[in-house]
Amino acid sequence: MEIIIIGIGVVLLAGLLWAVATGKFTFNSPGSASLTAWHDFQPKDKQDAVEVIIEQKAGKRWEEQHSGEGEDESEKNNEPQ
Repeated sequence: MEIIIIGIGVVLLAGLLWAVATGKFTFNSPGSASLTAWHDFQPKDKQDAVEVIIEQKAGKRWEEQHSGEGEDESEKNNEPQ
């Protein structure tokens, strides 16, 4: 029974080390909780302005994705027409 617990611990530790080494798990970006707290402490007019800007950026990205702008040749879908 001990060997199973030790094995699970080794696998978890190896997975964590792999994630940190490959950059899948980083500690340098703010989490969603800190961004939400920052948003909540802003005055109402600033909150509204931030939300408008985020919605505009999201709309622009959506338009680019559906129009094909900003894509590399390697990223295009090569399905037969």
